[in-house]
Amino acid sequence: MKAEVIFVPGLLGDRWSFQSVRELLKDAATESVDYPPYPFSLEGFADLLAEKLKPGGYLVGTSMGGYVVLLAAVRNPSKVGGVVLINTFASPRRMLGWRRFIIKAIRKVPKGEWLKGIIRRSITDAHFGYDDRAKAYVLGVLERLTPDALYSRLLALAEAPEVKSFPKSVYGAVIYSEDDPTVPKEERVRLLNLVEPKRVVACSYGGHFPYLVNPKGFATLLRELINGTSPPFSPL
Repeated sequence: MKAEVIFVPGLLGDRWSFQSVRELLKDAATESVDYPPYPFSLEGFADLLAEKLKPGGYLVGTSMGGYVVLLAAVRNPSKVGGVVLINTFASPRRMLGWRRFIIKAIRKVPKGEWLKGIIRRSITDAHFGYDDRAKAYVLGVLERLTPDALYSRLLALAEAPEVKSFPKSVYGAVIYSEDDPTVPKEERVRLLNLVEPKRVVACSYGGHFPYLVNPKGFATLLRELINGTSPPFSPL
């Protein structure tokens, strides 16, 4: 049976990232996915999501997963009913900047724990909304990833195509955290201009991972967004 809602994690997430939220959405057929541990493309992964989704269903993505969801809607507008984009961006090239070229340049360099170290040193408590449980979970995902699997995700993001327009036939909702240190405010504005979402939700806390910090509130919000009962702009 195809899923009504599919959850897509970010760079440092896995299929269990939205487990608490999914358990609170028992009235919907939900699924959560993992990225392959081997080289892949975001376009191919986006098309796979569209195949898994029940016609008219929703894709919920965070950060890099939000960009995958954008690609899925752009490439498969007749299959995707709606998207919910959490703390994501309009352009991987702008978000990565010069790092994009470094990621592609080390393609043939043997990967090791040093790669995880670079990622680990780049994140702070603010990314987790100063929530110890969220921090422990995300750092646990990082520890479980092999260096090659982590690099596959980074390379897929570095080589991702740019989204130029968003299909008007697809419902769009954008959720962002006001205290997220990952996505700059100007990139958030670019995303809003690109998608022209039907719903915008501002989280006052939660850092880059509001669904881990407040899964109950997040599940309630998703149900309202999908059912169309959320106001055009609302706080969480």
